[in-house]
Amino acid sequence: MRDEAGDDELIVRAAGGDRAAFSALFDRHGRAVLKVGRAFAADDVAAEDVAQETFLAAWRAIGTYRPGVSSARTWLFAIARNAARHARRRDREVPCEDLDAVPLFELGLAADWGGDAPDDTLGHEQDAERLARAVASLPRDDREVVLLRDVQHLSGEDTAAALGLGLPAMKSGLHRARLRLMAALRAGEGGVVANERDVGGLTCSAVLERLGDYVDGDLARSDVARIDAHLRGCTVCERFGGRYARVVHAARERLGAPHDVDEATFERVRAALRDG
Repeated sequence: MRDEAGDDELIVRAAGGDRAAFSALFDRHGRAVLKVGRAFAADDVAAEDVAQETFLAAWRAIGTYRPGVSSARTWLFAIARNAARHARRRDREVPCEDLDAVPLFELGLAADWGGDAPDDTLGHEQDAERLARAVASLPRDDREVVLLRDVQHLSGEDTAAALGLGLPAMKSGLHRARLRLMAALRAGEGGVVANERDVGGLTCSAVLERLGDYVDGDLARSDVARIDAHLRGCTVCERFGGRYARVVHAARERLGAPHDVDEATFERVRAALRDG
């Protein structure tokens, strides 16, 4: 049967030795603490260790909780954060203060704000791995806020509590972290050689070799179908191919000479060739 007592009452009862009250507290907040552990820890096993250590530490320190100072969930999140960071003391990643010193304008430019690259919705199956690598490459504080808010789906308030931040500071940090994630994805995209793959029966290099004829409409229908299949499954080639096609089309439309050569020009060239 679910215990309807408030968190503070459960903690008071637990402080008096009531294990059932503490069990009810775990039932109420254990999943959220595990989500926090997944954001702070290196893997799921470590996350479970963080959650376990959090509640063991909370049980040992149950008498130190002060109602009204913070909520029980905030208190548990702080314990989880400390447990996770204590387990990885050798982490030497860039501190949040240095990251916040970068102007937002620069972060936006690095994320291709104002660029004309085709939209990358990360809709292809293999992009889950690319996105995961980009998240993992972020500095620790960026990675944690993105994992908490966007991957683990904690509310803004719970994310702020888990990080020991006020809500406005968390939102500001989250925005910056998302921009850095976009920049990491952009940088991680690399070129076709760095991301060589076989999709639709063609490698990226093979598509690159045929790209000029593909854009010009000079390929057989069967070859076009194979390249189309590759582009549907390869974000790198899709994006590069889109940029390539746009440059070609822009050059033709904006810089190209009229299709027909006037007779006078033709005759001048003929004369120059004859006299040369």
